[in-house]
Amino acid sequence: MNRRQALWTIAGAVTAAMWLPRAWSQRGYERASELYGALREQPHQSVVMGGGTLDVVFADGAPGLDRDRVMAWIRKSATAVTTYFGRFPVRHVGVLVIAEDSGRLGPGTTYGFDGSAIRLHVGRDASDDAYRNDWMLVHEMTHLALPEVPQEGAWLLEGNATYIEPIARAQAGQLDPASVWQWSVDDMPKGQPASGDQGLDHTHTWGRTYWGGATFWLLAEVAIYEQTQGRSSLQDALRAINRESGGNGSTWTLDKVMQVGDKATGTTVLAKLYADMKDKPVHVDLDGMFRKLGVGEANGKIVFDDHAPLARLRERITRKP
Repeated sequence: MNRRQALWTIAGAVTAAMWLPRAWSQRGYERASELYGALREQPHQSVVMGGGTLDVVFADGAPGLDRDRVMAWIRKSATAVTTYFGRFPVRHVGVLVIAEDSGRLGPGTTYGFDGSAIRLHVGRDASDDAYRNDWMLVHEMTHLALPEVPQEGAWLLEGNATYIEPIARAQAGQLDPASVWQWSVDDMPKGQPASGDQGLDHTHTWGRTYWGGATFWLLAEVAIYEQTQGRSSLQDALRAINRESGGNGSTWTLDKVMQVGDKATGTTVLAKLYADMKDKPVHVDLDGMFRKLGVGEANGKIVFDDHAPLARLRERITRKP
């Protein structure tokens, strides 16, 4: 099971747990009402980052958990999303940290309907490497940046967080560019339509939701660059969507997301891609796209071709803005 499959499994388990009776909740704070109650009632410590405030609550004191390591991890993850979006995506978010007997970080879940909030399960035995290499929290914080959309648009939000998370970490100097593209080369093919596919809005499999959605955003990245001759970028579009919506505390239609993003770049890229891909399967020539970007593999490792037509875009995607 790879990192994205693990996220899909975790997300499904957490969503199911929200509907269990309280007596059946074995991990605690699985219901949204419990989460928000803890954030309101229990002591917190704050992190101020990029114009936003993160109020961190260690659930029931989180006995046995190294708070300093957790706080450093939260700051590091917040730095990555702040670097990408030019500010922390929301003015305020509550973060509930739940200690458990494990060596892993996660699962994590992000909410917005009663104020932005993130629930994190954190293992007391998580290693330094686990904290150093974690991607889950940046993924969850990226979810803060876009407005909620109707259920059929789950691919837009999950695909966005899947695509942006490694890029944000690279722009913040936390991840090397080769790793960013390794995941794209390895996993984006899993987002291609299979038999019976009815487009992104109507096909809610793991591959289409996470990697089909991520492919949509990579296509947008390339098209905006080409149509504006490098004057505008997908990052411009996503920053505009974040600024105008205020983040995941608001709810928009998918059409409005595309309209606001396109206005920021002076194109119709997002609207056209959405019209093309929402109701029918679109098979993307990923190999051709990666060649244009100058991304290849040799002996199992990513290699870059700096003479490729879109090599400059590839470099810009992971470079600190």
